[in-house]
Amino acid sequence: MSPLAIVALLALTGYAIYQQTRRHEVVGGSRFKLAIIYGIVGFAVGGFSRPDSGVEWLLLVVSLGLSAAVGLARGRLTTLWAEDGRVWSQGTPLTIGLFVGLVVVKFAIGTACYFLQISDDGGFGEILVMIAVMVAFQAELIWRRAKPLGARTSDKTPAAG
Repeated sequence: MSPLAIVALLALTGYAIYQQTRRHEVVGGSRFKLAIIYGIVGFAVGGFSRPDSGVEWLLLVVSLGLSAAVGLARGRLTTLWAEDGRVWSQGTPLTIGLFVGLVVVKFAIGTACYFLQISDDGGFGEILVMIAVMVAFQAELIWRRAKPLGARTSDKTPAAG
């Protein structure tokens, strides 16, 4: 991974952490916006390779499963509350730690694969797509938790009460 890609990944990670420290309204229609952005950027910058061996396929499945599991955990642990006819969410230190942990684990897996000569062609885009998967699972679970509290389905839906 180039130094520029590492700086970009750190900037995107920092932005995601910042966003998690802020409270935001849960709106169903825009719940996948961040996941889509990360996914598009990830696919645009590349850094993917088709798995060539059983070990590479296993690593891909484990990595996707880990992203989904962390997303579900974060979706469950994110704080939700209703106020002024809207539903709000905010990350906690634990959800932020899970996010950072996923990025660190993904780097560690890639580094281990490189040194063990399992694969040397994963990159920046792959990490962003794994983050997109995590954010998508998290967003869906938060939405499912927020609907019974009265979350709006779109920005055009008036707030309750």
